[in-house]
Amino acid sequence: MKYIFIFLISFFFSLNLQAKEYKYIERIKDCYTDIFWKIKTEKYWTVLEARRVQETYTTTNDSHLNSLEWHLVNTTEKTDVTAKRKKNLITISGVFKSKPIERNIKIDKDPWYQPMSFSLSKLIKSRKKAVTFWTLNPTNLKPYKMKALNYGKETINMNGKEIKAYKIKVILTGFRSMFWHAFYWYRADDNTLIQYKGVDGPPTSPTTAINLAEESL
Repeated sequence: MKYIFIFLISFFFSLNLQAKEYKYIERIKDCYTDIFWKIKTEKYWTVLEARRVQETYTTTNDSHLNSLEWHLVNTTEKTDVTAKRKKNLITISGVFKSKPIERNIKIDKDPWYQPMSFSLSKLIKSRKKAVTFWTLNPTNLKPYKMKALNYGKETINMNGKEIKAYKIKVILTGFRSMFWHAFYWYRADDNTLIQYKGVDGPPTSPTTAINLAEESL
């Protein structure tokens, strides 16, 4: 019994060691917002908790970083919704902006990335040049078919340091691809998201920049 107890303690301690925390800083013009990620990886799935101001996103992903379940809470907007994927159907339930919601969204066999900024590191690991996927817009819960393009490695400057990173461009699919795009950079050593640049809104919206500020294991 003593050895079983020691094994269990070691097992759960090893799981806790796999929890990683990151702090990002988002900048839109002269407005700065802190974003916090907590990632826990287990044998068959990875759980990401992302927090910013009044919002919390909790996503359960499989071992390939495909999203299985997403929980969104926004206390200011009185939102508490859960989205789950089963085969080619995403089911949304809960309260969205003070109103009850029950919605079924039909998609195809392509993966669901929620948020895409986390799951896109899969593209680097797979060595593919491009991937198409689905994502939900948190502001209206509408589904969008997206495409990510792997631009390969480049060196970027962050806080005075030269860092090798993989660059990924994300666009909408079809004719809408000309209206929006964004860039993500992932550290080459471990595929961690370190930078984002894009326009989160209509083309006339200001550029949003997100940079990794702190990290801990």
